[in-house]
Amino acid sequence: MKLSVAGQDRTHDLGRELRQQAAAMERGETNHKPKPALVVPDIMPLARAQSEAEYLDQLIDLIRCRNAVDTLDFTIPRKPGVVGLFMTRLKAFLWKLMRYQHDRIAFQQNLINGMQGSALEYEIVLRQKAVADLDQRLKHLESRLASFPPPGNPS
Repeated sequence: MKLSVAGQDRTHDLGRELRQQAAAMERGETNHKPKPALVVPDIMPLARAQSEAEYLDQLIDLIRCRNAVDTLDFTIPRKPGVVGLFMTRLKAFLWKLMRYQHDRIAFQQNLINGMQGSALEYEIVLRQKAVADLDQRLKHLESRLASFPPPGNPS
């Protein structure tokens, strides 16, 4: 196997990691590291925004990054002892049993989230165009007004 990323040979570092993950999957071990796409995006840029427009742009980016519901496997917290083990296994079984329903509901919710995100972005674009049009009209009216003589100065 040869791995090439951006034209660079990454077989040694990425290949080793992929082989380790494949071996762990074969043994039935789960990977507890969060996947980068599923990690909640950093919200600190919102606090550093210098203006309302910058804040809104960053907020829209965050909404776009994290608008989907997922039903991927997760680690079920376990209490110690036999009862904790039994409850964890019961919860895992019930999750697998009802997963298809969760996937169906998550799909519908993702459609709604995607449409609302798109509608919000479209609304912002429309408002920005309207403000630009009003600015242009105001400048035009101000330039026309400047051609008139000032009041109180009869000519």
